[in-house]
Amino acid sequence: MSKLIHDKTNIFKAYYGVVNDNARLAGVTDEMTLPNFENISETLNLAGMVGEIDSPSAGQYKSTTVDIPLTQVSKEAFELMCDDSVPIILKAAQEVLDTATYKKSYVVRTITIKGMTKGHDYGKLKKGGYGNPTIKKEIIYYKDELGGDVLEEIDKFNGKAVINGKRSEERRVGKEC
Repeated sequence: MSKLIHDKTNIFKAYYGVVNDNARLAGVTDEMTLPNFENISETLNLAGMVGEIDSPSAGQYKSTTVDIPLTQVSKEAFELMCDDSVPIILKAAQEVLDTATYKKSYVVRTITIKGMTKGHDYGKLKKGGYGNPTIKKEIIYYKDELGGDVLEEIDKFNGKAVINGKRSEERRVGKEC
């Protein structure tokens, strides 16, 4: 029986606004830590309970930021800081191994991030090395697609929270992710 193992990211490219060669942010970054979304929650400590729990609210998220690392300071890279209406799009080729045939194939992963610039760090001057400046964005929109399937889509201003193709309302009425 064949089983697919999602292996590693083979390569990824970063784009500014649209996916084309003119919008490609070549040399801007070599690695990016993706955001960590945490649900808004309320602590429950009720009569009859032997402790407290944090009860998360489905489809409601705390403030989330992403740091966009750069290799060096450049005019092109710092355009990311000036226009909050333009998304950053990450396109990756993710390797998949078929355990029956031992053949690798590739699945496209596309991550779209829209955010408001919250800060920036000029990094350092290092002889023979990266400066590692960063731009910090408050995430207002995030979409992660794998092979055309929506893994997660969060649009804070337009009230949209989709995880594994299901909206938060669907998950609340007993349909699991």
